[in-house]
Amino acid sequence: MKYQRSGFYKGIPGFTVSDDDGLLKAAEASIYKQWWSFLKLSPVYWYARQTGIAPVIPEIAENYEKAGNLNWPSFNVWWDKHGKYVFEEAKRPAKPRLINLNEPSNHELFQNSILVEIPLTVTSKKIIRDLKELLRDIEHDVTGRNVVKLSNAALKLKSKKFNTTTIEHEYWVLIYRILHSHIPVWKIGDRLQLAPNNKVREVDPKAFSKGHGPFAKLQSLTGRNLYKARFARYHVERGSFPNYTRVADLDSVKPFGARLHKEFLEATNETNRDENNKNVPNSPWQEHIEHEHATDLKYKIIHANGHNRRYVSESKFKRQYEDFIAGTTELT
Repeated sequence: MKYQRSGFYKGIPGFTVSDDDGLLKAAEASIYKQWWSFLKLSPVYWYARQTGIAPVIPEIAENYEKAGNLNWPSFNVWWDKHGKYVFEEAKRPAKPRLINLNEPSNHELFQNSILVEIPLTVTSKKIIRDLKELLRDIEHDVTGRNVVKLSNAALKLKSKKFNTTTIEHEYWVLIYRILHSHIPVWKIGDRLQLAPNNKVREVDPKAFSKGHGPFAKLQSLTGRNLYKARFARYHVERGSFPNYTRVADLDSVKPFGARLHKEFLEATNETNRDENNKNVPNSPWQEHIEHEHATDLKYKIIHANGHNRRYVSESKFKRQYEDFIAGTTELT
C-alpha cells in the first residue's frame, strides 16, 4: 500500500507547502533545522554512530532511531530522505463540516468531536460568540501554541512558544564552549556579540563591583544561553524540542550503561579536564566538533563583529584572529 502523505507540519508557518522544493525552503527557515542542528550536537548520538553501540536508555534509544542518519552531509539531504517524514503529521487536523440529518447512518463522527445545532435565524456575530462560550463550557483548551497533546507526528514539537534567534544564540554558545572550554563565559558572549550595546572591550573590569557592570551582564546573558543549550540538548536526545526543563541528571546519566560509562566520558569530554581535574587534550568528540563547526564559528564571529573587510585585507589582523577567538588576545 502506498504511503499517503498529509503534507502538514506544525513547525512551518502556514503548516503546508504545495511542493517539496517549497517545503525544503520553508523547513530550512524553520524550527526543524534547529532541531536537526541540536541533534548533531549530541555526544550520545555521535558516540552511538562511532561505535555502533545503541544507547541502553529506552527513551534515548527510541529517539536515536527516529533521528535517522545524521552522517548525511547537510540538512537538505537529511530532510529530503528522512526529516520530512518524521516531522510530518500523520493526518491533517479535521475541519468543521455539515452533517446531512436525512442520512445520519452514513456519517462517521470524528473521534474527538461534539455535535452542535446552530439556528440560522440569528446573526453570524452572535453564532460565533455563542460558539466561543460553548467551547469554554466544555473546557476546550487547544490553542495555537498547544501542539503537543494533539500532534501525531513521529517527532513532536514541545511547544510553539519559542524564539528562533534565541535558539541560534544558544546553539553557537554551546559550540563555542565545546571548542574553547577554558575561555571565560563572558568572552564567548563578547565574541559572538550577543549584546552589541553592552561594551566590554577596552573597559577596566576593576571599575565595577562584583556582580555589576557590563562584564557581569554579559556573563549572566551568555551563561543563561549556555545552560539552556545544555538542557535543550538533553531533551532533544529524548525526542523533545525546544525544551528547557531543568533535570537533575544532566551530568550523571549513563546512556550506555555503567560498564561503558568511563569510555563514553573520555570520548565525549567537553571540559579538557580529567576525573582528577588535570588538563587533557581535546577529546575525539571535541575534534569532531572542531572539524564540523570551527570554520563556521570563525565566520560567524567575523560577521557578528563586522570584521569581514579587515580579515580579508589585513594579514596581521587575520593572523591574530584564532587567538582572538580563543580569548587570548584582543584585536587592535
